[in-house]
Amino acid sequence: MASEILHTLEPWSRLDGKIVMVTGASSGLGREFCLDLAKAGCRIVASARRMDRLRSLCDEINQLNAVMVGGNGDGCRAVAVELDIASDNSAIGASVAKAWDVFGHIDVLVNNAGVRGTWQVSKCVASRLRSANRRGSIINISSITGLNRVQFFGGIAYNSSKSAVDSITRIMALELGGYNIRVNSIAPGLFPSEISGAIFQHNLEILAKKMIPLRTSGPTNPALTSLVRYLVHDSSNYVSGNTFIVDFGSSLPGVPIYSSL
Repeated sequence: MASEILHTLEPWSRLDGKIVMVTGASSGLGREFCLDLAKAGCRIVASARRMDRLRSLCDEINQLNAVMVGGNGDGCRAVAVELDIASDNSAIGASVAKAWDVFGHIDVLVNNAGVRGTWQVSKCVASRLRSANRRGSIINISSITGLNRVQFFGGIAYNSSKSAVDSITRIMALELGGYNIRVNSIAPGLFPSEISGAIFQHNLEILAKKMIPLRTSGPTNPALTSLVRYLVHDSSNYVSGNTFIVDFGSSLPGVPIYSSL
């Protein structure tokens, strides 16, 4: 009964049948997206350079799937595909072709990997969606550092690349809309990852209560995963060209000055 109510209120709580390719899946946000989407019923193509980590992730997902369906399984739920987004066009194209063939097509691409390759991977996947006459969704992971209101020292390359991701998102949404391909980006605030791991070794709650409007920070799940689920689901069929900010309001006040933090 409870699950039926949840499905009525949040239909994206179940995503059975969706095939999702996630780049940068070997750690951090990408890994969390893969785990959560698999629990929602998606089949996952996990892609990155570090195949050992990808295989471990896929084993975890496939074992979880077997347990969830009473040990009988319904076939493979996740497959690892090696992808280096910094490689040349032909190598990226070959990896996308392999990813497409794993389950027969791709419904959704989550561009999570690093600061390069978003355009190349998107181009390869969108081209195949167009040729197959399939609707699709592309979700680009940018950052609040790509917004005009958030900057930091030493961030020329990173901030500029994230601003570019948001710009690419809008242009792709414009150009691919005629093929029923939606494109949106998510701009996360500070969440645990390999890049930010050292920061989370400190107690951030005191700082959060002083500087963040919602007076808290939170885990990737559900803060980001719930939005990714929505953009995967057909409920978002009319949503395209947007940048969704998920930062607990932290980028709103800039840097307030207090007598004591």
